[in-house]
Amino acid sequence: MNKQRLLALAGLIRWPNLLIIVLTQVLVFHALIGRYYLQGNLHQALTTFQFSLLVVATVLIAAAGYAINDYFDVEADQVNKPEQNQVGRLFKPDHVLWGYATANLLGAGAGFYLSLQLGSYRLGLIFPMIIIMLWFYSAAYKRKVLSGNISVAFMSAMVILIVWLFEFFALRLLPDRFIGVYPSLWPITYVVMVYAGFAFLVSLVREIVKDMEDIAGDAATGCRTLPVVYGTRTALGLSRILLGVVFVLLVISAVWLFKQKLTITALYYLALAGLLVWILIFRLHNMPDTARLHGLSRQLKLLMLAGIGGMILFAYYL
Repeated sequence: MNKQRLLALAGLIRWPNLLIIVLTQVLVFHALIGRYYLQGNLHQALTTFQFSLLVVATVLIAAAGYAINDYFDVEADQVNKPEQNQVGRLFKPDHVLWGYATANLLGAGAGFYLSLQLGSYRLGLIFPMIIIMLWFYSAAYKRKVLSGNISVAFMSAMVILIVWLFEFFALRLLPDRFIGVYPSLWPITYVVMVYAGFAFLVSLVREIVKDMEDIAGDAATGCRTLPVVYGTRTALGLSRILLGVVFVLLVISAVWLFKQKLTITALYYLALAGLLVWILIFRLHNMPDTARLHGLSRQLKLLMLAGIGGMILFAYYL
C-alpha cells in the first residue's frame, strides 16, 4: 500500500477519533475506576488482557462505522467535501464493504469472547446492537431530523458507559472484591454517568453544527436534517439550549466535587463551564458562515477532550 492510500485509509477510519476513544476508555478504567478502587487497596476486576479486548472491540467497530459512513456519503460529499471522501476513488466500494464486514466480525468476536469470560453471553449482544445502529445511522438515521444526531451522541456516551458495565460484570465474579468496592459503587456510577451525559450532550451539539455546515449537500441529496427541515436559526437555538444544559451539568458536578473535597477538580470544571461553554454559546448567537461552523465543530471537539481529560485529575487528587 503506497503512502497516499495509507493516508487515505487513516482518514477513512478517522484515526484521530479512534485515538480519542482509546484515551477515553483508558482514563475511565485507570484514572477514574482504578483510583476509586485504590482507596480500598484493590485493583480492577477486569484484567489487562480483558480490558484490552474491550478497547480493541470498541475501536474496530468504530472504525467500521466511520468507513461505512463514507460509503453511504459519497453523493453528499461531492458537494460538502469533494476532496475528502475517497470511496470510489482510491478505494473501491466493494473493498470498503469487505473491510467493514471484517472489522465488525473481529470486533464482535472479541466482544463476545470477553462476555463469555465474564459469564454473560447476553452482554456480548451489545456489540452487534452497536454495529446495527451504526449501519442504520449511515443508511437512514442521519437523513432524518435529529435521529442521526442522537444516534452518534448515544455512541459517544457508550464509549464511557461500556467500560464500567463490563467492569461491573467482572466484579460480580469476585465476591470478596465486590464487598471491598461496594462503598464506592455509587460514586463511581455517578461520575461515570455524568461523564457519559457530558459526552452525549457535546456530541449532540457537534453533530447539529456539522449538519449546518453540510446543509448544501444534505439538501441536494434529500437528507431531512434539522437545519434542512427547520432552518439554521432553529438549529442554532437548539445548540445554545443544549450547551446551556452542559453548563448546568458542569456547575452541578463542580458543587458535588467541592462537597467531596476535590477542590482542584471542581475548579477545573467550573473554569470549563464558565469559559469554554460560554464562549461557544456566544459564538453560536449570530448566524455563522461555513468557515466559522467548521471552527465551531473543532472547538466542540476540544471541549469534549477538555471534559474527558479532566479524569486525569481524579488520578492525582481523589
